Amino acid sequence: PLREYRGKLFGLTISAERLTAIRKERRANSRYASVDQCRREVAEVERLFEQYDIPYIDTTDVSIEEISTRILATTGIERHFR
Repeated sequence: PLREYRGKLFGLTISAERLTAIRKERRANSRYASVDQCRREVAEVERLFEQYDIPYIDTTDVSIEEISTRILATTGIERHFR
């Protein structure tokens, strides 16, 4: 199902440790926020990105401006201003 949309997809990933910290703010002491759960989820999504050849970047320590710049550079999309 992802393959047909591959040209429209771009993945974002994050370190499991940072994801854990974010989730602990929402739901401390839950399985959802455990580092093991976050590691499994991050590994699974990165495996899917690689399996379907979806470009992706690690956004752990990156500002939203830098994320958008990297996506534009990776995809070759040109920025248009009005």
